[in-house]
Amino acid sequence: MSQENLESFHRGMDAWNRGDLEAWLEWLHPEVEWHPSAALVEGGAYHGREGSRRFWYDIVGAFDELAADYEEIRELGDSAVLGLGRLRGRSRQGVPVDMEYALLVRFRDGLAVWGRSWFTHAQALEAVAAEG
Repeated sequence: MSQENLESFHRGMDAWNRGDLEAWLEWLHPEVEWHPSAALVEGGAYHGREGSRRFWYDIVGAFDELAADYEEIRELGDSAVLGLGRLRGRSRQGVPVDMEYALLVRFRDGLAVWGRSWFTHAQALEAVAAEG
């Protein structure tokens, strides 16, 4: 199961980085729930594929370029994967982005069913450790 999740994680991240919205949405479980780092400040989450479509446009719409590069990918049990890396891009206003980024994805039936991101590896690792 964990190898399937690792492959699924790569497939979803590749779709995101290619800017392939439809492939990314197909990677998501119909009941997916996203908790992106930017929304944590506002206390929001995105639900389902339609909510994930809004998330895509909220994020991608603010950037001319945006890609995540994961230097380390960890299996966490048989249903979760944690990616530690960097988020790079350029905003529509021309501001460059190059920052730490971490993404935890839980899987059901080979599809992403829950995700949360952080702007630092330390925050992600602390949250994962607290979950046990």
